Amino acid sequence: MQVLVAMSGGVDSAVSAYLLKSWGYDVIGVHFKMEDDLFFSHYELKHKVCCSPDDTLDALKIANKIGIELKIIDLKEKFKNDVIREFIKGYSEGITPNPCAWCNKRIKFYMLEKIAMEMGAESWATGHYAISKDGRLFKAYDHRKDQSYFLSLVEKRALENLILPVGEMTKDDVRRIAAQNDLVVATKPDSQDVCFIPDGNLKAFFRSHMIDVNPGPVVGTDGQVIGEHSGYQLYAIGQRKGVGVAVGEKMYVVGVDPIKNTVIIGKKNELLKNKITVKDLNIIRSINNLQTLECKIRSTAPLVECKLIFGDEMIVEFSQPVVPVPGQIIAFYDNDELVAGGVIAKVIS
Repeated sequence: MQVLVAMSGGVDSAVSAYLLKSWGYDVIGVHFKMEDDLFFSHYELKHKVCCSPDDTLDALKIANKIGIELKIIDLKEKFKNDVIREFIKGYSEGITPNPCAWCNKRIKFYMLEKIAMEMGAESWATGHYAISKDGRLFKAYDHRKDQSYFLSLVEKRALENLILPVGEMTKDDVRRIAAQNDLVVATKPDSQDVCFIPDGNLKAFFRSHMIDVNPGPVVGTDGQVIGEHSGYQLYAIGQRKGVGVAVGEKMYVVGVDPIKNTVIIGKKNELLKNKITVKDLNIIRSINNLQTLECKIRSTAPLVECKLIFGDEMIVEFSQPVVPVPGQIIAFYDNDELVAGGVIAKVIS
């Protein structure tokens, strides 16, 4: 059976390709180029980021080591249009999008399925930590490394022939297999930061895309001006560090007003909400009105019980107060199974 494997140049996808080859699959690797190599030469990188020239070189070395073909696919324009522009649009509107989840949906899994179908491959695979069974998706064996949250927007069709070889392993298992088989990425660090903002400098990123980032007022929830911000695009709901206002107690960003170029701050309890609306709902397994599930509103957030209410808008009621951030992903689980995902649209109460 022929399988197409997305090879990022990291250890997880390298071991995935190695395992599939050892299991008897006819493996073909594919490496997606999201940025021009010269792009990264402009930055002093503090952490490992994905999609760099080093990743391309490592993917080639891995493919050569395990004896498989590697196709390198130029997706720079598609990535710019489908991920970067949407990221800029979201921040300009005062929301905080999750580019990794959108990249999985619009770029990686879309292209994996498309290329595999064109080649006649029966399946496709990635190095994500999650468990795929018969078109259904479950949390990884190692819940600390689980990446199912980031797959919650991927359409069911793209999951039906998906293989996730490392989903039932720990990271230590994966690195050990890589080391035992002399894969050059055995000790390679995991990626950090957004790949198209490799130095983490949001202000410089927006200005490089001709977006004005101007100072403006920081106000309390009573509307009183209590400071100045550096540009509303640089602040996200729930943020405490970098607010730059000293009022004698911890204050958090509770709102952003792009029209007035205003950042609103308040106490932590003013962030806590019980009800939101959700857009771009992606149903992986059938769910029902008023069904009680567990949900996750950030990749690092704990699971919280919630109830789904269908109507003109999709409403989610939480069993306890949470800090929802418009633009972020919400993933829904039934026990360990990922059943749906969507985007937090707005906070109701």
